[in-house]
Amino acid sequence: MIRVLGVLVRALLLVAAVLLPGAWPPGWARPDLVLVVVAAVALLHLPRVGALTGLAGGWLLDLVPPGAEPLGAGALTCAALGLGLGLARPWLRASPLLPWLVTGLGVAAVLGVRWVTAAAGVGVVQPVDLLWTWVMTMLVAAALLPLLTGLERRLSSWGWA
Repeated sequence: MIRVLGVLVRALLLVAAVLLPGAWPPGWARPDLVLVVVAAVALLHLPRVGALTGLAGGWLLDLVPPGAEPLGAGALTCAALGLGLGLARPWLRASPLLPWLVTGLGVAAVLGVRWVTAAAGVGVVQPVDLLWTWVMTMLVAAALLPLLTGLERRLSSWGWA
């Protein structure tokens, strides 16, 4: 029952991560906050927890308007990001900079999948927009990743995660 509270906190973070970029100023590159939340969870928990969090966040991205095409591509790529970061977790304690760098690689991979799907004729994405999205996501991750991992540690110490 107590673990449900940790899942609820993650769900609320994911919903906020999906909705907040809509309040971003028009014309600015929007960070992908869902990937930052998935990274924070995956860097502290088992790979399956990261994958499930990524799957939930990706479904939200796919279903909340304007959504994504093809349906489920965002969910699978976010789940792969969560799984990959969860598998890399044991080696990331060597340096405090490594989690941010690995998150950057994972975000680049997810954005690369978006570019490939757009190149295949599904949706329209400009490479420059993807680059700016990556830059903004990494800038936001530099500030949010320590806060979110701290929240995950606190939830774990309370037995909620």
